[in-house]
Amino acid sequence: MTMWTMFSVWLIAYCAGLPARIGRMAMGLLALEFGMLAIWSYGSEGCSERTCAPLAQAAGIAARTDVPILAAVYVLCVVLWLTRRQGHSVR
Repeated sequence: MTMWTMFSVWLIAYCAGLPARIGRMAMGLLALEFGMLAIWSYGSEGCSERTCAPLAQAAGIAARTDVPILAAVYVLCVVLWLTRRQGHSVR
């Protein structure tokens, strides 16, 4: 879900002509999520014990909780910034 959301934000930012930093940040979060999932996937492959790859477990936890929460906060901040900016341009 996080990957699709960040990819969508990147596309919308480009197509809607929003500032480039919005799209770059979304792409950065997408790359971070992909990297964490890759570390978790490759680090825990063939691992039968729960504690055999602590870095892979940490990356898996980050990919499942930390990055999605960060992405949700980012999207909320972008929406708030855009609504605030829209309110200032109307006056």
